[in-house]
Amino acid sequence: MSFRRACSYTASIKTPKPPDAYSAIQVTIAQDDENLITKDLSSLRCDEDYVYVELTQEETALFKDGIPAYLQIRCYASEYDAPGSKCYKLDVWPALADNILPGGE
Repeated sequence: MSFRRACSYTASIKTPKPPDAYSAIQVTIAQDDENLITKDLSSLRCDEDYVYVELTQEETALFKDGIPAYLQIRCYASEYDAPGSKCYKLDVWPALADNILPGGE
């Protein structure tokens, strides 16, 4: 997996159970041992099988190019059913122009 700085990005993650089986889901993306983005269930998109993490241009611009970032998802269904994924490596690529593009009218 990879994304380009200052561009939008969507990651899809298949959870062990359907996402609606969990009362809490948290996705964290870190770089250089610093958590830069944390999203909870209210800011994630889900379907029957997948959780979708959507990053804006502003969010991807927080990352340094050439240094990998890592994504992890954690879910909570009960005290003994709270799985966490491995840390997925995300390559961060540069953008030739890393300005944030304005929205259209």
